[in-house]
Amino acid sequence: MQIDVTRTVADYAVTFPPAKRVFEKLGIDYCCHGKKPIAEACEMKGVTLTELSDLLAAEEAKPQNGEAVELDFANMSLSALSDHIVRCHHNFTREEMDRIAALLNRVCTVHGGNHPELFEVNRVFSELKSEMEVHMQREERMLFPYISLMESSFNFGMPRPPAPFGTTRNPIAVMVSDHDRAAEMLQEIRDLTNNLEIPPDACFKYKTVFAAIEGLEKDLHQHIHLENNILFPKAIEMEDSGSVSDARALQEQACGVHEHGHEFSHSHEQSHVHSHGHAQVHSCGCGCEH
Repeated sequence: MQIDVTRTVADYAVTFPPAKRVFEKLGIDYCCHGKKPIAEACEMKGVTLTELSDLLAAEEAKPQNGEAVELDFANMSLSALSDHIVRCHHNFTREEMDRIAALLNRVCTVHGGNHPELFEVNRVFSELKSEMEVHMQREERMLFPYISLMESSFNFGMPRPPAPFGTTRNPIAVMVSDHDRAAEMLQEIRDLTNNLEIPPDACFKYKTVFAAIEGLEKDLHQHIHLENNILFPKAIEMEDSGSVSDARALQEQACGVHEHGHEFSHSHEQSHVHSHGHAQVHSCGCGCEH
């Protein structure tokens, strides 16, 4: 496979999904630092472009062997992609973090005397868990619903609805910063444990919790990749492509009375935003003044 040195790591991860498996093996960050040029990323890991090309070609030639074909995330609607992230990654992250936290507490009790670094691992992981829980809640309650509403508005030929945060760039910048922080904390755990190395006296739970942390880290790579490299850039691009309405203009367009003279329109099935935070009942039923 010919390597285009003008492209970024994220470009390859999005357009050629099997590249992510190669990047995982080489330790190339395609999620939090995916905007790095592919040549620079290879140089940092001591990998030549020829070697990367051979590895990508070999990965492409591999038979599926019953493995599920990855969904076409790059061409998925933003609403569907957001839903996939919540169902497949947010839910997994919550469940695994609860499981890992319980295992870590037990392993610290049993092995902390011989391996005091476990207490620091537990502290860092507790911080990661707390921050990720808040992070995912913000996405699910604020950012993702707005992105879906914006996409739906554009699909119906309506202007972009007003956002409480001004522009999607604002919460997205915070979410990306959270992703960077999560990656730093996972790396800190790796540094504390010599890359999650299993000591000779490790019990089954010890091995299990390290394997779980590694699995969580791998899932977070895909999770963050979908947001940083696909969902967020497309949301910003969509926002930039359309005009924004104020609350009244959006309301009147959804109503349909003013433009078409009809008392009701199919848009009444949608939620309307009212500039004063409440709806007034009028003859058209939407709350706008006419």
